[in-house]
Amino acid sequence: MRKTALVLLFIFTYASVTKGVDNNFSGIENPENNTSGYDVKFYFLDLSVNNTSIDIKGSATIMVQLTQPATDSLVFDMGNGLAIDSVNVDNTKAQYLHSNNRLVIRNIIDTQEPLSVQVFYKSRNISGKTEGLYNAADREWGNRVTWTLSEPFSSRNWFPCKQDLNDKADSVYVFITTDKNNRAGSNGLLTSETEMPGNLVRYEWKSRHPVAYYLISFTVSNYRDYSFYSRLSNGDSILVQNYIYDTPQFFTSNKNDIDRTSDMLNLFSDLFGPYPFKDEKYGHCIVPSGGGMEHQTMTTLDNFSFLLVSHELAHQWFGNYVTCGSWQDIWLNEGFSSYAEYLACQYLRTQSEADRWMAEAQKLSMSSAGSVYIPATNVNNERRIFDYRLTYKKGAAIVHMIRHEIGNDSLFFSILQEYLNKFSNGNALGIDMCSLLNERSGKDFTDFFNQWYFGEGHPVFSISWEHNNGVLKITSGETTTASTPLFNSLLDFRVNVDGRDTIISRRQLSEFETWEINLQGKVTAVEADPYRWLLAEIQDAGNENMRVLSREED
Repeated sequence: MRKTALVLLFIFTYASVTKGVDNNFSGIENPENNTSGYDVKFYFLDLSVNNTSIDIKGSATIMVQLTQPATDSLVFDMGNGLAIDSVNVDNTKAQYLHSNNRLVIRNIIDTQEPLSVQVFYKSRNISGKTEGLYNAADREWGNRVTWTLSEPFSSRNWFPCKQDLNDKADSVYVFITTDKNNRAGSNGLLTSETEMPGNLVRYEWKSRHPVAYYLISFTVSNYRDYSFYSRLSNGDSILVQNYIYDTPQFFTSNKNDIDRTSDMLNLFSDLFGPYPFKDEKYGHCIVPSGGGMEHQTMTTLDNFSFLLVSHELAHQWFGNYVTCGSWQDIWLNEGFSSYAEYLACQYLRTQSEADRWMAEAQKLSMSSAGSVYIPATNVNNERRIFDYRLTYKKGAAIVHMIRHEIGNDSLFFSILQEYLNKFSNGNALGIDMCSLLNERSGKDFTDFFNQWYFGEGHPVFSISWEHNNGVLKITSGETTTASTPLFNSLLDFRVNVDGRDTIISRRQLSEFETWEINLQGKVTAVEADPYRWLLAEIQDAGNENMRVLSREED
């Protein structure tokens, strides 16, 4: 997810309690039981939606497999802003309690067969807005849209679910009934457009890939479908399906930018491995959201800028195909997708543009001293999870330094592909990435992760040099800006000898280092970190020929 503007959110402050048939809830003293004891297999959402409000009505069918013996109740996340009409379990009316954003269903029979839970419900349009479900008109084009955006904790506000990153559903169907002048976009393949009474149409979307709860979505508006096939170098042909505002001016203004998606699909398929959902599609739904959200197979975004499209597309690998196993490790989603922006610039545009991107990312990173890893005390704090400087920019800077530490692009990208294959359709943690790097790179990344991922701040290097009698002497002192006492860093120096440049690399292992290098000829300049690999400030300690590389001054 890449946010470029803040959306004003209204949160329900009332507590709703709804009881089902035979309201005998003795023994349920705490309806906020955790959502354990079962595995979600399938979601089927069948909803009526229009593009003029956030009113929704319909049903959610959830197939679950019990995982604990003697389970006598099922607990789902379901927001107080949703009103339940009835609940069935295997087509039989069920007891339930809806309170404190939880749906508790009682008298579950212990069985080894999957259970079908069907909840009939509608939204309570209390204030016109709620987290997860939005309606607005585009300020420039005027089109009104209803859409969902659930990350990280808001899926429950538009459908009953299990908000657990580690319990992906095996598949999902999303059926949306709306006015005939609208289109509805969602996950997977559009398998049918069925005419319904009352001048309505039902869009039937089906995805048969595992999906995390927050990546399920829909959008509804008077869209135009602009679709094409992207033919990749590996022989795959990917449907690129775009739901855009149905005005000729919008299409004319955005067609070239949309078409660039094909180049990005080719690039990322080469770097990261085959597109994970190639049998379904990749697509976009345009909404007035102030950013983008990587809903599986169909991103929701408000423009087709080069960086936004590349970021959200990369999430199909990093975030969707492999999802972070904890919000503390959101770096695995956002850090790598942010770095994909750099890669898109590097491979599809110019190295100079990529360098500018990284310089700005490093500058923003160093303006915040926190860790990329989310502390346990902030794991439910959405602002901290999606901290732009730390999660996105410092996260990308860390990936860039990992690439430098490995020092071999073929190996670097093969490790990324192995990570995606190893944890495909599942979840991973930051320590899983560290372990894989240790196994495959021939280096130990434990200190690197302790410093850069779990640690805080960045190093400041004060460097000087002198060249006498064929010996180049480089001295480097390191201080740090936060609690991390030392950053064990690989430093590159570009040395100009007799008019020619050469790269010399040394590792900073202590607060003060001196390196002596036998080097014949006339040394006229020494430049530290010339290719901006390091997230660091580099300062001149007095030598006129040492370039000052303080990112704060760039």
